[in-house]
Amino acid sequence: MQLTGIQCPSCGANEMVQGENQQLTCVYCGTSFGEVTRICPDCGHYNEKGVRHCALCGADIIRDCPACGWDNWILAEHCVQCGRNMDVIEQMARRWQQTTQQRLDDFRAGVAGIKDREERASQARMAEFLEAERRRQEALAEAREAQKRRDRQMYLLIGIAAVVLVFFIVLALVLTAGAK
Repeated sequence: MQLTGIQCPSCGANEMVQGENQQLTCVYCGTSFGEVTRICPDCGHYNEKGVRHCALCGADIIRDCPACGWDNWILAEHCVQCGRNMDVIEQMARRWQQTTQQRLDDFRAGVAGIKDREERASQARMAEFLEAERRRQEALAEAREAQKRRDRQMYLLIGIAAVVLVFFIVLALVLTAGAK
């Protein structure tokens, strides 16, 4: 199976295949990275390790083997633990064995995990914004202090120029008065 929408960290290509050991392998440069089991088949989002539902769209990304119960990627054809064929009909039969309440409970558990991840991500973004605002306020305070220093220097220069001007006027008056 060929996957798209994920960029290779080495060459930047976006065509990947499932390599050995459940790793993504770049079609162009052959670099292996990341786990296939973390990719959502619906939206292509690369999820955090250990999640059963996509953090972006909520689709299932992990399913249990009907024989051994091992967690497998939703698009896996065979169980990585026991090698059994992962037939869609068996998956549907297992789902029908669950009650609506069990499915709702599973869904709620998935939603709670998504909510927790989104809350952490929101807190991290807020911390970044607050840090950026703190740096901006510090930069503004430094700019105000620099402007005050420039203003003081300008006032000092104007004062010195005024004193020199008065000195030359007084000197000119003294010389004019002394020449008469």
